[in-house]
Amino acid sequence: MKVLRAAGTEAWVFLAVSFIALIGVATFADGGPVSSEERIQSLAEQYACPTCRGQSVAESNAAVASTIREFIRTEVTAGASDTDIRDALVRAYGGEVLLTPPSDGVATLIWVLPVLVIVGGFAIVFSSVWRSRAGPGSPEPTADDEALVESLRRDR
Repeated sequence: MKVLRAAGTEAWVFLAVSFIALIGVATFADGGPVSSEERIQSLAEQYACPTCRGQSVAESNAAVASTIREFIRTEVTAGASDTDIRDALVRAYGGEVLLTPPSDGVATLIWVLPVLVIVGGFAIVFSSVWRSRAGPGSPEPTADDEALVESLRRDR
C-alpha cells in the first residue's frame, strides 16, 4: 500500500512540475521571427483591421489593412522596432488597433490573472489530494476487524 502511495505522490509531483514548466514555456518562450518577412507577418497578425470586425491586418483584404501592412513593411525595412511600429499605429488608429492588450499597468491583470487562477486551482486540488493521502490512511485490519467481517459474511 505504501508503494502505491509513493508512486501516486511521484506522479502528482511530476504532473505539477510539468504543468509549471508548460506555463513557463508558454508565457516566456519567444522564438521570435527569424527573417524580415516573418517579422512583417507576425506584426500584421498583431493588429486589428480598423474597418473589419474580428480580422487582423494580415487576414483582411480592406484597403486600410493593405495600407497598414505596407506601413509595417516600410518600417521593418527602415529598421524600426516593434514598439515604434506599435506606437505609430496606436497614434494613427487608436488603441482598438491592438489585438492584444498592452502588458503594463492594469492591463497586466488580463495576462496574470488567468495564470494565477489556473495555478491556484491546481494547488488547491494538489493539496486536497495530498492531504487525503497523507491522512491516517487505511490502517491494517486487526483480528477483531477480520472476525467482524467474517461474521457478517456468514450472517448473509
